Amino acid sequence: MTAVFYYIIYNPAAGGGSSIPIYKQVKAVLDQRHLAYAIKTSRYPGHTNVITKQIGDFNQREHPVLLVIGGDGTLNQAINGLAGTRQSEIPVAYVPAGSGNDFARGIGMSEDPMHALEQVLQATEAVTIDIGRFHERTRGESGYFVNNIGIGFDAAVVNAANRSDSKQLLNRLHLGKLTYLFHVVGMLMTRRPFPVAVYEKGVRHFFHRAYICTTTNIPYFGGGIRLYKPANPTDGKLDLVIVEWFNIVSWALAMIQLMRGKKPTSRATHIFHADKLTVETSSLEFGQMDGEEMGTRPFEIDFSMAKQKFWIDRSI
Repeated sequence: MTAVFYYIIYNPAAGGGSSIPIYKQVKAVLDQRHLAYAIKTSRYPGHTNVITKQIGDFNQREHPVLLVIGGDGTLNQAINGLAGTRQSEIPVAYVPAGSGNDFARGIGMSEDPMHALEQVLQATEAVTIDIGRFHERTRGESGYFVNNIGIGFDAAVVNAANRSDSKQLLNRLHLGKLTYLFHVVGMLMTRRPFPVAVYEKGVRHFFHRAYICTTTNIPYFGGGIRLYKPANPTDGKLDLVIVEWFNIVSWALAMIQLMRGKKPTSRATHIFHADKLTVETSSLEFGQMDGEEMGTRPFEIDFSMAKQKFWIDRSI
């Protein structure tokens, strides 16, 4: 087996601090097995991006692997930081230690951190998994996402959850996923539908009463809520899920169908399955990417596919 050198990127703020004991367990296992590693601690928002840029440009180790210990947001930063560097092909490994951990769930990786670590340590070669690429024209921002980019309801829930005092408490109790559910009802009482234009293969589709507008690479969002079961991070396509609001009954039925993995039959549900899409909104709406806030603004986003090498053995 090839001797791997692990660059550990550790975010102590992930999961409201629940990543700290996970990091200590990971370090103990690596020491026990006499594996080579270096620790890079992410100390402020955006620091992971800076660290991975440095690794990608200046690494001199043979067979390096980026081992991210954190949440989906930390993983997102690591991948975006690595992109465009001299050694952008360095594979990324992941030990889920955040509040939601949707990426691990979405690619069939264990959500148990120590089992996930075994899946990393037993890997013998990198596997290629789809990720999404975006260009947001309003602010000229470009980058990659591993889970999804949502506009509207789910992004408003993320915004409220991230500012909630209960999130820290629930994370300490290992119940971080409930944070999102607690804010769903509140958002249902306050959010309003908004117009969305979707462009696919030169055809414009317009929806007057969009409530959820999420472009996803995996089936999950919001800490394990199943948005669209067929979403597959290995099929070379993204799935855009739009659910319109006509009334609470039609919206609820549409969401139940999606969450249960049933084929959508509601007139409120619209699914696009493509390798390229453009989504435009004219009103001020919340946005979220991989569980992190994108702010509030009108959005003009071009979506396409990309590939990322991951160091993982999903067979164990």
